[in-house]
Amino acid sequence: MYYYVVIENGDPYPILFTSFEQAVMTVKIRHREEIEVLFQDCCEVDVPEDKLSGKTVLYVEKGTHIHIHRFKV
Repeated sequence: MYYYVVIENGDPYPILFTSFEQAVMTVKIRHREEIEVLFQDCCEVDVPEDKLSGKTVLYVEKGTHIHIHRFKV
């Protein structure tokens, strides 16, 4: 089983996710306004999970660094 941690600008979200989709949805909800204003085309939040490295990078806007890390338990 895998768990996913969202890390934004070096700080982890206070919850573990049991799927990559849950983690991405939480990022989308948290940054809904930025995504809508920047017109989803400028944002890269609908990227596939990087299953090889276990680390996926999302882009919302300049200055916001979001990584989703997968851990096996």
